[in-house]
Amino acid sequence: MTSPINLLFQDSFLRQHMMGPNALLIARELTRDLPLKKGMRILDLGCGAGITSLFLAHQFDATIYAVDLWISSTDNWQRFKQFGMEDRIIPLNLDAHELPFAEGYFDAVISIDAYQYFGHKPGYLETHLAPLVKPGGLIAVTVPGLQRPLVNGQPPEEMLPWWQEGMYFFTSD
Repeated sequence: MTSPINLLFQDSFLRQHMMGPNALLIARELTRDLPLKKGMRILDLGCGAGITSLFLAHQFDATIYAVDLWISSTDNWQRFKQFGMEDRIIPLNLDAHELPFAEGYFDAVISIDAYQYFGHKPGYLETHLAPLVKPGGLIAVTVPGLQRPLVNGQPPEEMLPWWQEGMYFFTSD
């Protein structure tokens, strides 16, 4: 019998639940050298459909708080139960600007391909996120970016089908 966690790595499952680039591959690369370990409390901020939360819970045997504004916590809860991870992942439907956690509550905050939507405003890190991490904890973030500056304020042609007005904060212009 195949382990439920193997489903997480199947292309059909990933295609059905991804909300951008392959968050599972990014999570693997981001966490490869991080000192995450069993028993930690990790905030997966902007978790989407919970792919990264499933990975973190499985890989590090940690307690994951799977927070997303756009995906229902009930939908994520059903997915987490499907993987047998309901005792390690807590799904929450929250705005990243109104996180109800105590100061110093988390050992780590992970945000994969989501921080750009809520963290780009000046002061967000200092006032909303950093206080939630205990001293010595870590914050690890991945965001998309451009390899070259915009020419005449226009995105590269290959990005036009996906470009949205708010994406201009991906640039240093």
